[in-house]
Amino acid sequence: MDGYHGVQLARDSFFSINWSTVFGIFLLICIATRIVTGLQSRKSASLAVPLAPYWFPWIGHGPAFLWNHVSFFKRTRESMNEPVFGIYLQGVKHNVVASPSMMKEVLALKDSSNPEVLDQALQNVFGDRSLIRNLNLDSNQGVKDTAFTILNDDSFVAGASSAISRLVQQNMPNLVSFCRSEVDQNPWERGISQVELLDGNQTVCEANLFALLSSFIGHIVSTSLMGEAFVENFPNLAEDLGRLDDTFVTLFIGTPRWAPHPAASAGHAASDRLRHIMSVFHRALTAVDDGIDPGIELRDLDDVSDLVRERMQMFRKLELSAGASAAGHLSLYYDLIEHTTKISFWAITHIFAEPTLLEQVRKEIAPYVIASRATRQETGFPFDEPPRLSVDIEQVLTSCPMFKACYYETVRLHSAGISFKKPTSDITLTESAEEAAYGLREPCKYQIPRGERIIVPHGAYYHDSRYFSNPHQFDPLRFLVTVPESGAQQADPNILAPFAEGLYGSTNNGFTERSILTFVASVVAMWEIEPTSGKLLTIPGHKTSWGAFRPTKDLRVRMKTRV
Repeated sequence: MDGYHGVQLARDSFFSINWSTVFGIFLLICIATRIVTGLQSRKSASLAVPLAPYWFPWIGHGPAFLWNHVSFFKRTRESMNEPVFGIYLQGVKHNVVASPSMMKEVLALKDSSNPEVLDQALQNVFGDRSLIRNLNLDSNQGVKDTAFTILNDDSFVAGASSAISRLVQQNMPNLVSFCRSEVDQNPWERGISQVELLDGNQTVCEANLFALLSSFIGHIVSTSLMGEAFVENFPNLAEDLGRLDDTFVTLFIGTPRWAPHPAASAGHAASDRLRHIMSVFHRALTAVDDGIDPGIELRDLDDVSDLVRERMQMFRKLELSAGASAAGHLSLYYDLIEHTTKISFWAITHIFAEPTLLEQVRKEIAPYVIASRATRQETGFPFDEPPRLSVDIEQVLTSCPMFKACYYETVRLHSAGISFKKPTSDITLTESAEEAAYGLREPCKYQIPRGERIIVPHGAYYHDSRYFSNPHQFDPLRFLVTVPESGAQQADPNILAPFAEGLYGSTNNGFTERSILTFVASVVAMWEIEPTSGKLLTIPGHKTSWGAFRPTKDLRVRMKTRV
């Protein structure tokens, strides 16, 4: 009975709490925190980085950072009037470096350790932290993650680019098959792509553009990286990969599966399914490496890329289980495919949204990206031949400056990238005279102690009117420069530098750039895309995710071939 009365007393005490009093106390704490941090934010004569004021104890700037970090960094820099300032996240100060010259200094640091953010992403989003922990063990110092090196290796880039081009030439004419039955449609047309033929018309269809492109690009890149057997046996990866990207922020902050939030349950379930697929694939790949039959489904793995094989060997040297290795495979797979998908979608949408630009780009790439169809007179058959596509990506890279400028402008406008550093020794950063002139002041100097975290907000820099006029406007001309010797124009990526870093190095590696340009050029050459209502495509809003923004909503479009 004493236990019962104790429980009843506790319950009565809980319900008798005056919640208005609790709220009042919380409000006073927030106001006091804002006043104290506001006083502390005033920069002293020392080289210390000033901390931006905040309202919430321990949480600090977390809510604003997670809601839209690009707007948050831009707004905070303007209010602080400092190129380097501190923010407070989960009880820890982070130094935000927003000056381009100092950003380059930070990114060039060799004397820095792995930031915890990568470990946090591997654990909370991809489900395991054994990879980072094992790479950092003294006994495994000879084992390195070479993904970044391979992605920028000329031989790998050339081979992977050739494979992507070959697959795109084979499959781009069938981006939409114009089949009414879902059974007869291609894998990328089914599900959330919602490809539907118009009544009485076999040459025009409607589709959800972002979903269709995501599934198609995922299919092509997966085939080039993981092999045909992988894609054939796991055909529904694109939707789960999209769910993971859509819920990335929710999972990244550690939201548990049981939380009353639809994104939490959907994201955890997608991560589980993807990780299971990667563990099955890893077991099959290691079996082939050992000369063992992996089973009939994944027996033919000869076309798996060197990048994936190298990572499998690294995981084996670390003695990781298939489950632990799955997080490493999934994180790289996600990083490459989702960035390629999102930037390709934004570039295609912008080009088709401006008829004059579309015409100019098509004229520029026409000699190197050719969509054609043989006539009945040429073939001698009483039916139309399927359309064909020819892509010379090497010529596109060297001879199409406006098209490449569209790519760089897309990265600038839709990049949400952040780089993280943690120096192992004290560093001093000095603002350049040119950048100080923007603020009509002397160059600022800051000292960041070793071990303190540094954030490089690429997206905020790309949207800063100090460096890009009308930053919210899509204007590829800002990347075109004239070569003095020849008078020819070329697209200058240095205007955009430094590029954001993904989970595995720069998002502008040779592999992703060529892949994106191949996909975008092929769609522009082969297809007509129009809105289902209105005259021009409407550019969707931004939803924060990793690396690049996702669209807030899909675009329902009408599509037909140009040949």
